[in-house]
Amino acid sequence: MFIDEATIEVKAGDGGNGIIAFRREKYVPSGGPAGGDGGRGGDVIIQADHHVKTLIDFSRKRHFKGERGRHGEGGRRKGKDGATSLLKVPLNTQVFDKDTGELLADLLISGQKFVAAQGGEGGRGNPRFVTSSRQAPRFAENGALGEERTLLLNLKILADVAVIGFPNAGKSTLISAVSAARPKIAAYPFTTLEPNLGVIRLDVASQFVMADIPGLIRGAHKGAGLGHQFLKHIERTPVFIHLVDATSVLSGESLWRAFAVINRELKMWDPELIQRPQLVGINKMDALVEDEEAQEEVAIFEAKLKSLGCEVFRISAASGEGLQPLLWRTMELVTEAREQAIAAAKEIAEDQSMHLTRVLPEAPLVIKEIAQYTDDTSEWEVSGGQLEKMVARFDMDNHEAMLYVHNYLERNGTLEQMKQAGIKVGDLVHIGDVAFAFEE
Repeated sequence: MFIDEATIEVKAGDGGNGIIAFRREKYVPSGGPAGGDGGRGGDVIIQADHHVKTLIDFSRKRHFKGERGRHGEGGRRKGKDGATSLLKVPLNTQVFDKDTGELLADLLISGQKFVAAQGGEGGRGNPRFVTSSRQAPRFAENGALGEERTLLLNLKILADVAVIGFPNAGKSTLISAVSAARPKIAAYPFTTLEPNLGVIRLDVASQFVMADIPGLIRGAHKGAGLGHQFLKHIERTPVFIHLVDATSVLSGESLWRAFAVINRELKMWDPELIQRPQLVGINKMDALVEDEEAQEEVAIFEAKLKSLGCEVFRISAASGEGLQPLLWRTMELVTEAREQAIAAAKEIAEDQSMHLTRVLPEAPLVIKEIAQYTDDTSEWEVSGGQLEKMVARFDMDNHEAMLYVHNYLERNGTLEQMKQAGIKVGDLVHIGDVAFAFEE
């Protein structure tokens, strides 16, 4: 089954907690603090792998987690870091933030990695809080939470040639005639419901991958005929073979209209697409052998295309007539495109790191009054910024820890922001699961 889109949820491992511990040795009556730091949580990493061809694995499982870091131990022993969760995807996979639609990573090179969710830092043990005035701290730091995201994986198939055209133009017949691919073929429109790939081998050294692109009709760029699901697959295909059904003239339809409609849809989807090499195959010519009037219509259409600089081939995908000249010319264009792609890949490798990271932005500090009382006190809810992170990482029932957090927030200006927002001494403040009376 060809799966080209998947939604997954990733959760990096939380950091392990630092611990409170003191040396307890026989000949060391006043042992100092000896709590170890917690281990770092495991990342969730998405890696491009040329051996993977589809996103089918992500249609069966959508939740992925990094391992939590181990807590610290006595004797200043650091906790073990959590294991990374590695997800392998095909080349040409794009990673989007599901909630915002932002493109986070475009994985083009085998081995390229994207850190989809970063593991939380391990908490610090109590020795890390020793100062000249605090020789034996009785508090430690909890591990930070790992990042959590909902991602959309979007695969754009990697083919050398895309076969485009109206339904029943003979795209599936062509790919089955020149490769080992065996797509479903029937005498009615929309037989093909997903792209089919085939490898065309002209000789030992000359081969390329061809994809037939279904669902292209008028309005495809807006989603008609599921066109928006298929048009994305030709964005990275360097060469097009545009098939036109010659037998459509028998029913009075215009060959030029069919050709123009498809190109208009390409232009509306991405104007750059119509600038790419496009070979025109007038298919099913064997059905017009005895119809001179129809052949004359085809000749007029062919002359019009050539006047515009198009390369035109009269073919029959069913009988094999005229396919070899078309395929060899396609091979020449593919070879040129590959040379350009190699140069572009070198530039990407130089300009773009093989290890990408997009850190989640820090939520802004939000201070909201939620109640007022008759004794001139109020109740507030505060979220975001450093305040929420600090409160989550320390035991606020521990007096020493509370003083440490208070001093830190005073130094970085957070408490001043709260006062400017209207919070007064004695007001009740909620931060996450913690509630306390505001004090200077």
